[in-house]
Formats: sequence, structure tokens, C-alpha cells
Amino acid sequence: MPELLRPGSVDEAAGLIGSHGAAAAVLAGGTSLLREIWPSDAGYLIAVDGLGLDRVEARDGGWSIGAAVPLRALREAVPIPALQAATREIGGPAVQNMATVGGNLFARAPFGDLAPALLALGADLVFASADGEATQPIDAFYAAWSDGAPPRAGLLIRIELDEPAGASAYLKCARRRYSTPSVVTVAACVETDGGTVSAARVALSGASAAPFRCGAAERAVIGSALDDAAMAAAAAAAEAAVTPATDPVATDWYRRRMAGVFVRRVLAQLA
Repeated sequence: MPELLRPGSVDEAAGLIGSHGAAAAVLAGGTSLLREIWPSDAGYLIAVDGLGLDRVEARDGGWSIGAAVPLRALREAVPIPALQAATREIGGPAVQNMATVGGNLFARAPFGDLAPALLALGADLVFASADGEATQPIDAFYAAWSDGAPPRAGLLIRIELDEPAGASAYLKCARRRYSTPSVVTVAACVETDGGTVSAARVALSGASAAPFRCGAAERAVIGSALDDAAMAAAAAAAEAAVTPATDPVATDWYRRRMAGVFVRRVLAQLA
């Protein structure tokens, strides 16, 4: 078994991550981490459940969300439709009571369903390292993934999220209704002005090596009414942009097709 380390502060935890490098893994809820490393007799588990990272604090114009906040607590504390829908789709009640926001953001496909919602909402991630705190847009964090694996950016301590200016929605394509890996997940946040889309963020996971914003789908709807033609164009753009893989859950062809279908469906909810 890996050696369990219990740092007494965020600074100590960040120092341990820096000193142990790839041999260290962060343990909060443990619902996805243990699936990846068990069984193993090497390395270190750095427990962060006692560091005060399990709180959601309302601030002017938004929220500061601790990385160790359980998914159910996130759903109850932050009343954003896309975020609430995403947390309802991850596992069952037992998983939602244990799994954390930060842990889910690091989960590899076909898991990690929270990412598209936070991408569509424009969240910022705050990391602690030996050099102090650093803030990174969530888009940049996922753009730095390599071969479906996250970069080592330090200890994720919180997510900064502003109240969205537009309406948001989230949908998951899966083989079963509950407690099942994703085929694809899609989220969108759309702002309109006089019936015309003035800004849009469309994000997907499960359809490429890492979650990402689909700029082509966003450009297909910005500047037009969110009508059938615009939604069809966005769906086609999403199908062209994804680079899905085949695994026991779904084929690459099916994932590509569902990416387009679910982009159109999620935009239809906002039309």
C-alpha cells in the first residue's frame, strides 16, 4: 500500500506534492483515486480532508468553492442549473456524498462529468505550490493535459466561479440513467441580446482526450438567433471538432455522433 501522509496545512501539503512529484497522489473523497492506483505498494497518498478545503463561500458576484467540497454539498450551495444537473449525474447518492469537486476535475474519461459545466461557466482554478498560490482558467488547465493525463500544477485548493450572465444547461449521454460511465457530456452557457446570441460557451467531455470548449460550436450560434439552423450548425461543428476514442463504453463513431446530438439538445434547452 502507498504510505499515507496527513499534512497539517495547505502549505505542507503543497510542499509534499512538490517534493514527491509523480510518486504522490492527493486523497480527498477517494472515489476515483483508489480506482486508478489500487492495488499498489509504492508511492504516497496525501490526505487533504482536514485542511478546510470542504467549504463553499459566497462572495460578491459568485462563489469560492473548496476543492474538497463533496458534490452533493456543491449542488445544494450553488444554484446554477448546469452545475446542479452535472452533480446529479455523477454516481449515486453514496458517491455524491463522498466524491469531491477537485477529484472529479482530475478524473479521466469516461469519468469526470463535472468538467463541461465548469468550462461552460468560465471557472478559475486556484493551485497552491511551494511558490505560493496561482490562478489558472479552467480552459488552460485542460488544454495542458497530455494523452488524457492532467499536468502536475500543485495542489488544487479552490474553484472561483462567478454568477453566469446567461442561462446554462447540461446533459449527459450514457447507457443507463444513473451510476454509469459517460458516452459524452455537454454543457452550455448562452447570453442573448434582443433575441440574438451575444456570447456562448459550449463544452464537452468524453469526446476527446480531455474536456474542452468547442469554439467552432460557439461561433456557429454567436450573432444569430438560437434557432434550428444555428443549433444544427453548432452540432455539426461539434462532430467535426471532437477526437473520440473507442473503449468498452462506446465506439469512436458513436461518441462523435452523440457529441453533435447532445450539443443540439443542450442548446435547445436554452432556446
